[in-house]
Amino acid sequence: MKRLKSLAVSCLLVCTALAGTAQAEGFALYEWGARGNALGGTMVARKPDASAVAYNPALMTQLEGTQVMAGFSAIVPNAKVDVNYGGNTYTGEGAHNVWTPPHGYMTTQLKDNLWLGMGIYTRFGLGTEYSDENWAGRYNIYDAEIQTVSYNPNIAFKITDKLSAAVGVEFMTLDLKMNKKIDGTNMNNNPSDSASGDIDSELKADSYGWGITGGLHYQFDEQWAAGISYKSQVKQNADGTNSFTPGSAVVNPMILGAYRDCNVHGAVTLPDMISFGVSYNPIPELGIEVGATLTRWSLYDNLGIYHDAPFAGTGRLVNSEKEWNDAWRYSIGVEYAATPWMDLRAGFIYDESPADADHIDYLIPTSDRQLYSTGVGFHWDSYTVDLSYTYIVATDAEYDNHATNGIYDGNSHDGRTHVVGLSVGYKF
Repeated sequence: MKRLKSLAVSCLLVCTALAGTAQAEGFALYEWGARGNALGGTMVARKPDASAVAYNPALMTQLEGTQVMAGFSAIVPNAKVDVNYGGNTYTGEGAHNVWTPPHGYMTTQLKDNLWLGMGIYTRFGLGTEYSDENWAGRYNIYDAEIQTVSYNPNIAFKITDKLSAAVGVEFMTLDLKMNKKIDGTNMNNNPSDSASGDIDSELKADSYGWGITGGLHYQFDEQWAAGISYKSQVKQNADGTNSFTPGSAVVNPMILGAYRDCNVHGAVTLPDMISFGVSYNPIPELGIEVGATLTRWSLYDNLGIYHDAPFAGTGRLVNSEKEWNDAWRYSIGVEYAATPWMDLRAGFIYDESPADADHIDYLIPTSDRQLYSTGVGFHWDSYTVDLSYTYIVATDAEYDNHATNGIYDGNSHDGRTHVVGLSVGYKF
């Protein structure tokens, strides 16, 4: 038991240290395990591993003894954005960053019909940084990070030999950073203006919130099974600061007096997710699952951040209208036991964008995405090692003109992302 506790604490520390962000559709992340990455996330109904805590905790009832798993996904996003202004086209390119959202799990069987699981993973995250902070879209954003970490204990139980259920609590931390420029000379957000007339805005805030999770799984027979998993919305009430640094050409005393360092606070509701899956094993060595996930982005309708005094003299609410749409994610995954010690995997996902041209901004430099994935799993004695690779092709996003928000007619292009996943597991 002492060794088990040490492993659990180590898993917690490693996952917290690795926590990072990445460019995602909307800003939801689904990279919760290398096996799941390789199978396009189709882990809601099929034979599970310890990552069932994240994908469908009801599947824990198929796991014997105590199992632990930890790992990460290395995500390398890139895209370009064209900004059309005054008859000219200005191109901004994403910085070459690597983001590493972690995952860690532990499951244990308490009784014949009762299991306990703990998961640490990232449900929402975004890292959008442009290589030149003075690019043409700087009045909207030039560097942004949204990072969450979910700590998710679950209890699973067998209702019958075929039907299992689970319920859990999710504690989610949130860290936010948003850097942009403010036109400190003529206040018209002209992207061709000199950067010396800009005011640099650096907003930082953090928060935590609570939600619930749950799942159901039904095993029809040896070949067919179905599952459903739910993660609730989480309301975050964030507090932080906004710091302003004027350029050398900003001399207007009214402008300098308005943009002064201040405390900020605001609320945002991160959406709930519901996932469905149906698995089929035509032969024992081959498993196929098709699935879908609905993320209710319609809950993300507005991002309002109140700036306390001395900002604008007495303080002011700064609103950013979102009005996003609910979005679906469709997937299929195939797994084949090529040898007693090696599994081969492949998957495909079609991921809808929640934002249309009238409400998208430069935080999200892509539209709908297609994800092509593959991977391999090794298992011997009590150990497992899973590896995955995913290539993401993003459809170009179209931007409508919203000059007051620093957004102009244009489009994104060359949206490509590479994701490499690693998970290591052990069964006691």
